[in-house]
Amino acid sequence: MRRLLIVGLIFMLSISLAGAAIGEVTTYVDKTAWENALVGQFLTEDFTDAQLNSEISYVSSESGNINTKFGYYHDVLMSESQNAPMTVWSFAPPITAFGGTWTLGGPGGSGNYLMVYINGLDNFVGVISSNYNGDFWGFISDTPVTSVLLLGGTGSNQQTYKLDDMVYSFVE
Repeated sequence: MRRLLIVGLIFMLSISLAGAAIGEVTTYVDKTAWENALVGQFLTEDFTDAQLNSEISYVSSESGNINTKFGYYHDVLMSESQNAPMTVWSFAPPITAFGGTWTLGGPGGSGNYLMVYINGLDNFVGVISSNYNGDFWGFISDTPVTSVLLLGGTGSNQQTYKLDDMVYSFVE
């Protein structure tokens, strides 16, 4: 049943965004460069309480949760699994930029990497490598983004990750 729900979610995202071409997307590994490239202001979700900023929601097919004691989002995504392991961050209204401080690996699996997609599975943005340890990774898109999809990398390892200080910027 859970697998059917996740597959349905992916299908609905794909259908609702079919034909929505993604223009130029630039990835950043330096937060200052990301901030300097932004047009407008950005907001931060610091995960210090269980209440997300009102314009954010997420669905995790695995064990995703907000760890308020340490102030980060934590998830474990199996690289190869029958239940389509993923985390989907949704934004209303749409955003043009997304990023955060990432830590991959640790208890539960060293993993391979995370694959990042926007507005469904047809719009691959990039990879957050397994050697991230409190490092920034983000992107800026010239096309509005309503969802950011994270999948565990290929291979047989599960990918444990933490996301702290998630930043995003709305369409101006």
